[in-house]
Amino acid sequence: MSEAHHAAMVPLRWRTDVKARPVRCDPPAGDRTDQLVTRPSAGGRLGRVSTDALSIEPLTIPALIDGPDAGPFREMTELRNDIEASIVGSRDLAVSAAGLLPEYQDAWIDKQVHVARLGDRMVGRVFVELAQEEGARTALVEVEVLPEFRGHGVGSALLAHGEAIAAAAERPVIEAYILHTLGDPAAERVHATTGFGDVPADDPGVRFLTARGWTLEQIYRMSRLDLDDGARRLDALSAEAVAASSVGYDLVTWIGATPDEYLDDLAVLNARMSTDAPQGGLEIDEEVWTAQRVADLDARTLRGGYLFLSTAARQRETGRLVAFSNMYVDADRTRPAQQGDSLVLREHRGHRLGLLVKTGLHRLLAEESPQTRVAYTFNAEENRPMLAINEALGFVPAGYQGVWKRP
Repeated sequence: MSEAHHAAMVPLRWRTDVKARPVRCDPPAGDRTDQLVTRPSAGGRLGRVSTDALSIEPLTIPALIDGPDAGPFREMTELRNDIEASIVGSRDLAVSAAGLLPEYQDAWIDKQVHVARLGDRMVGRVFVELAQEEGARTALVEVEVLPEFRGHGVGSALLAHGEAIAAAAERPVIEAYILHTLGDPAAERVHATTGFGDVPADDPGVRFLTARGWTLEQIYRMSRLDLDDGARRLDALSAEAVAASSVGYDLVTWIGATPDEYLDDLAVLNARMSTDAPQGGLEIDEEVWTAQRVADLDARTLRGGYLFLSTAARQRETGRLVAFSNMYVDADRTRPAQQGDSLVLREHRGHRLGLLVKTGLHRLLAEESPQTRVAYTFNAEENRPMLAINEALGFVPAGYQGVWKRP
């Protein structure tokens, strides 16, 4: 049982609530790919857009969000927020530039974002993520373009740019986590190869990728919870979870950075997110996690101004953590909370530990941030155990994230 996240959200690890690595997005470039900057030839045309005006360049990641070089990063953050709002119909998934910046400062994964400009205006971006584990074969390449600039070749140019970066890194497998609208259930749909879930065939992202032969390997359901409604269900669900897990397990909670005594266990749990979460037909590079990597993730989260809430199930016999769940609350506590990772180790399933850590997390959220009224989460459609927990908590579908694979 696991939960994961959404490429375009942050912190990046949210993508594991989707698997995602979330939401897990957005990330840093640097000047290492300058040689790949796209400069279309003069005289060509992209629909009504002159290619003379189109450029694709790496985004410089500032050290500080209030630094003199932070303007383009702030502009990219607004671009990201505008594009996601056009898909989900609200700004619930919007993030601040200050909250986003630390995720572009992750030393454990090569994360790049390159932006497309028409003249002086930023109109799209491509995110590239390259795992750094030895033998890694995959790259994430995700394209986003403002609605009014689609259909002019900007997305195609960004995709080619991202694919070139992946090829230079010798990554033969290219995948993408793309947000999609709910759409009309009665209209034509594209089904995932897992057999679980579908997305609207007329969704712009679906049209873009199917036209290029990409395969929809998996679907994550984006779900929204009205926490006032969820509160009415929480007592009974908590009692059920405690009763089922009381023989052998205890709930532990913490706020902020992971306590030192739990860092090694969290390293194991995070690593297992890359092997135990539902993967459909995707190729996933197994991640290497250490106590230091967990501590670094926590530090980045806190630098972003997030209230970081965590729960875990501890096995009494061994004292080890065998399940966990976490949640991020924006510096503006009235903003929607975002579910992060959730996982129950395979060998400890069947004791309602998923329900234990999730209900404990929602209780902790109510105590620490009562002004937060909405929460979001992402789950693989084939992950029925975790979906059942979230549905019991009151989550309802709000959109989809398709996980696509290039042929």
